[in-house]
Amino acid sequence: MSSAQLCGLLNFTQMHKNTAKHRKVVQLAVAVASAQPVSNVLQLDLAPEEAQQYINNPPFAEPQLAGRTNILPLIRYDDPRFRSAEAGPTRGHYWRNGQEIQDPENYQEEVYEAAQFHGQSGRGEYGYGYRTPESAKVEDRAGSGNVQGSYVYKNNNDQLVKVRYWADSQGFHQEDNLPKVELKPVEETPEVRAARLEHERAWQQARAASLLAPLPQEYQTAASEQQSAVVAAPAQGPQQAQGPQPRESKAYQQQYYTTTEEPEPTGPPRGFFYSFTYPVSVIVPKQGPAYSQDPAYSQGPAYSQGPAYLAATTS
Repeated sequence: MSSAQLCGLLNFTQMHKNTAKHRKVVQLAVAVASAQPVSNVLQLDLAPEEAQQYINNPPFAEPQLAGRTNILPLIRYDDPRFRSAEAGPTRGHYWRNGQEIQDPENYQEEVYEAAQFHGQSGRGEYGYGYRTPESAKVEDRAGSGNVQGSYVYKNNNDQLVKVRYWADSQGFHQEDNLPKVELKPVEETPEVRAARLEHERAWQQARAASLLAPLPQEYQTAASEQQSAVVAAPAQGPQQAQGPQPRESKAYQQQYYTTTEEPEPTGPPRGFFYSFTYPVSVIVPKQGPAYSQDPAYSQGPAYSQGPAYLAATTS
């Protein structure tokens, strides 16, 4: 075999190896990417019928709090483990209740998968919803004008409040799991009852005394009329005839300007729909109950490794 043929064979073999390695990297990256569900949707300028299909099939129809996906440690900027490339937007600084955390070893960052969607048909129908670690809500409006929705949230006692509502031709209606208050008549305490009875007894005594007292003399209207004096009107001197007074003319006249608004361009109704998920973080103390006891929590690595990282390590 000549040297030229040998060089060609070596180049072909190396090219085949690079192609196979590249194919392996691409397949691995595609496999990792396809393992995650595609939940981000952005559809603009849709026909009303197309938009209505998205509205009728939302990503979630019931409000549920966002599930926890990971727990990360807080690594400060002065920690030997700190890596600026992995620090994120906080750059190793963390705040809670408006103050920077000085003891990050006693706190942890819980990561949740939040989501939201919104769609309108252009003819009056719409649907939207969101979910976060603290609250979630869904609502939709039909072409008839009826609106229905529900939402959940955590109150100050860390209890989950659920509310369902709807509005139709009969008005607004609501159902919830809040404790119902039963109205009862006011019950008197012994002290209040004794004070009331004493007041009633004193009032009866005053009434009986007023009935026994002599009646006052009748009012004599005639005597009062005799004492009234007639006061003559004071004499008035001759009055001068007053003619029409000249009206002062204004130095300027108010001018009115009229503007003609051009009608906005109109066209056939168009709709849209979007839906996406995104991570949100909550910093909580390590001691005490977790922020959310969601079964979606999984003990994974402290820092997730995306497809780009896997592809780089296998190339």
